[in-house]
Amino acid sequence: MGKYQWNFCSLGGVARVAINSGEDIKHLSELDGKLWTVLSMPLKALEFDAKTLALVDSDHDGRIRVNEIVAVSQYLCKVLKNADDLLKREDQIAVSALADSAEAKALLDAAALLEKETFSLKDVAELNANLAVSVAALESPQAPVAPYGDQTAAVTAAVAALKSKVSDFFMRCQLIAFNEGCAASVDTSLAKIAAISNEDMSACAAQIAECPLAQPSKDLLLPINKGVNPALAAQFAVVAKHALAVDYPEAEAISQEQWNAVEAKLAAYAAAVEAQTKEHNAIHDQALAARKAAIDAWDNFLHLYRDFYRLLCNFVIMSDFYSKDDQKQAVFQAGKLLIDQRCCELCIEVTDMAKHGDMAGLSAMYLIYCTCTSKTKNQTRNIVAVLTDGDVDGLRVGKNAIFYDRNGLDWDAVITKIIDNPISVSQAFWSPYKKLGRWITEKINKAATDKESKITKDLTAGTDKMMVNAGKTPAAPAANAAQPFDIAKFCGIFAAIGMAIGYIGGFLTQFAQGLLSLGWLMPLGIIAIFLLISGPSMFIAWTKLKKRDLGPVLNANGWAINARILVNMTFGATLTSLAKYPNVIALAAKDPYAKQKKKGCGWYWVLAILLILIGVAVALYFTGHLSFLNK
Repeated sequence: MGKYQWNFCSLGGVARVAINSGEDIKHLSELDGKLWTVLSMPLKALEFDAKTLALVDSDHDGRIRVNEIVAVSQYLCKVLKNADDLLKREDQIAVSALADSAEAKALLDAAALLEKETFSLKDVAELNANLAVSVAALESPQAPVAPYGDQTAAVTAAVAALKSKVSDFFMRCQLIAFNEGCAASVDTSLAKIAAISNEDMSACAAQIAECPLAQPSKDLLLPINKGVNPALAAQFAVVAKHALAVDYPEAEAISQEQWNAVEAKLAAYAAAVEAQTKEHNAIHDQALAARKAAIDAWDNFLHLYRDFYRLLCNFVIMSDFYSKDDQKQAVFQAGKLLIDQRCCELCIEVTDMAKHGDMAGLSAMYLIYCTCTSKTKNQTRNIVAVLTDGDVDGLRVGKNAIFYDRNGLDWDAVITKIIDNPISVSQAFWSPYKKLGRWITEKINKAATDKESKITKDLTAGTDKMMVNAGKTPAAPAANAAQPFDIAKFCGIFAAIGMAIGYIGGFLTQFAQGLLSLGWLMPLGIIAIFLLISGPSMFIAWTKLKKRDLGPVLNANGWAINARILVNMTFGATLTSLAKYPNVIALAAKDPYAKQKKKGCGWYWVLAILLILIGVAVALYFTGHLSFLNK
């Protein structure tokens, strides 16, 4: 255990190490592995925050082990100034509570970036939700000035569409300047115009657009306001009105250099916009990444800060399971099962029914397995409920119930399997009498059934005989023909009955004399008789109840349980609550169908009790347990 002095406590009748301070958490690495209640647990079927579990599961194998718990404890204790803060189980903390350490530096830098002095999980959620707005609010560079105002985009599109036609026009002009004799050859082809002259010229825009942009000339100038190819005039008008008129307001025609100047101005603007967009996106991306990392750092820390001590209470010592606080249920408690006028508080989700069949029976607990279905979630889950109070007479496979999960959602439940074990000592006390009652009932029912069958058979045989005699037809010999009345046999039966009655009467006389001879100890004698009958059953139940252990049930779910998790009789009584009703005698007057109590019926109870005592006494006498009566 190292040099650290651990404190110990008793939980569920088992000694466990106590984790009651930040110092205890700091020294978890020194705690002997044999003293941990749990060595590992799966991430499935737990009522615990999934994000926190994923953070603790550093190797992402779907299980949490001792070394991972120790690693998180060391990290948190180095980040916090006071490790006792972990015991608060809060989801908010002030930045000032963080230590000046290397482990806390990332959180301190993140707090400075986010400009906050306190953090909570609610704050983190809001920061994530408003992240896009926060980034958009960052200062951005001023956009480049558009050379032609709000018409710059239209001019850019028109110039791009006319680019090839303008280049073609000036090349034709240069050919004419080189040799005026080729003017007719480079001008508009009259043959092409003639070919479409008989057609609707407005529908021949494509063919007309193939002609030069304007009539080329040796002066190397492009007219602005007239002489433009009608199929291209609309696009050229956009350039002339919003660009050429701005740059060359007095010009009637422009040179190739002047047109190229317009193109260069638009290209420079486009390049500036593109460069600024890339820079702006880079700034935004960098700011977004830094802010996102800062928010995530605090989100992860707050999950561990809030949940780690609760995890310890369900891993190292299992104190949440034994807590009287309803808000501190164990992480494996899935909800409540309402069945047969009782509520089973200890319900565990089953992940592998095959393993439970082999191992859960070792728990010495009465287990009810149910399949639960939710129409709201459209899901099915299996649970096992531990029954610790009441009787089991009405429980059977196929019985329906209702399961409420930890969120209050109801599920339709049906019993699929029952593992029978004692529930309480009081139930064991009455168990022999219930078994005797069932045995007597079965014997009486069997005797009545046999008697009914015999009477029916005799009546049938008699009816057949009467019908045969009426028809004067000789009857075939019956296999079980009625035997003639035998007076000797009849007398023998009555003699035997008389002897039995006399023997029983004599026994009762001796039994009564034996009890009366005890004097004032007679009540103790009656109690002794009851103990002789119920004692063995109660003793067996008591020994099993002392051994009730939740460990095998959790082991069947994939936990590595390192210590007993006992459910003793005192604690077990809190895990199942029974229905409570007011005094029914007061309510009977309002019930028109209530059974009315008749005067003078008290002797029925006296007779019933007397018969029970007589039956018990007879059984004990014949088994030799009341030999003192013969002395």
